Amino acid sequence: MKSERKRRIEILIEKLKERNIYLYGAGIRGKVALENLNILGYEKNICGFVDDNGQKEWVQGKRVWRTDDIESLAIPNASFIITTYAVKKMACRLMEKGISAENIHFFTELLIDDVAIETFRTNREKIEQVYNILSDNLSKYLYKSLFDIYINGNIGILSRTKGDCQYFPGEGENNEIEGFYLSEHERFVDCGAYDGDTIRSFKIRTKDKYKKIWVFEPDADNFARLVDYVEKEQDKRIELIKGGVYSQNDNMPFCRNCSTTSALAQYGEEKVRVYQLDSVIEEPVTFIKMDIEGSEKEAILGARRIITEYKPKLAICIYHKVEDFWEIPLLIKALNPDYNIYIRNYEDRIDETICYAV
Repeated sequence: MKSERKRRIEILIEKLKERNIYLYGAGIRGKVALENLNILGYEKNICGFVDDNGQKEWVQGKRVWRTDDIESLAIPNASFIITTYAVKKMACRLMEKGISAENIHFFTELLIDDVAIETFRTNREKIEQVYNILSDNLSKYLYKSLFDIYINGNIGILSRTKGDCQYFPGEGENNEIEGFYLSEHERFVDCGAYDGDTIRSFKIRTKDKYKKIWVFEPDADNFARLVDYVEKEQDKRIELIKGGVYSQNDNMPFCRNCSTTSALAQYGEEKVRVYQLDSVIEEPVTFIKMDIEGSEKEAILGARRIITEYKPKLAICIYHKVEDFWEIPLLIKALNPDYNIYIRNYEDRIDETICYAV
């Protein structure tokens, strides 16, 4: 049975069926777009990717060109589909290379993972359980909207409900969460710290009055940026740990995309150290944030003792895997039934959907 979203995609790209298609953006959303196009029978139309991030020459069996290569390709009948959400920037870049506006396309529906409707039917009971434990009406409305996006492609609702101050929905903020506040006694764990963007926000919001920050980041380039940042800050309260977080201490395959989307992966080209939070942190913890590209559930299991004993505030990304929309809230509630659970979204798309527990 086709979803309404899939039918909408077919209508939108019908005009490209005789075109040579390039996907502009070879990251996570580019791969999703390629999968969706393959399912719809456009595999032979896809000539490859255009992407300036990373060093890969091939992705998913498709050649990757740089933007500067576009003029030299000189392939007739070419159309470019932007497969990131930085649409304005990408469209202007293409036009600078001589691509006309009518040959540049962006289809939001194409960037949403193809999830069988049966997946939602099979997990309906869990989905309903999460809906019933959510602590405010905005959470319930957003939660329902997420599934409407997957099934019907109706993404517009999020543009009217997105919040600000991601990870810090405190008093007085848009989409604030009752009971979420920061004190001068915070002991904050940042899992997936990237270049320190969340740490900087945390320090601003606490007015630099807090007890400690533990920082986990497995990507070597990102970690180097963190080291530079901490050295400049000269803040001995920040402890840097080069590695990821998981349900156990181990060395695991890692796919480094030279960006915010580096992640643990079954067939990663290198190995990184991952840590069980319970085995690394023995002090009380007041706040944990996780944005670790799909490893959030395993990382929560690795923090079972901390969550049970200290009930820290939690800000957990749940958009990397569709099953996380129900598995993670239920897991948090099972580990500590005293939590109140909330859902907030920070973009006009599924990305940046956060589960809070306070």
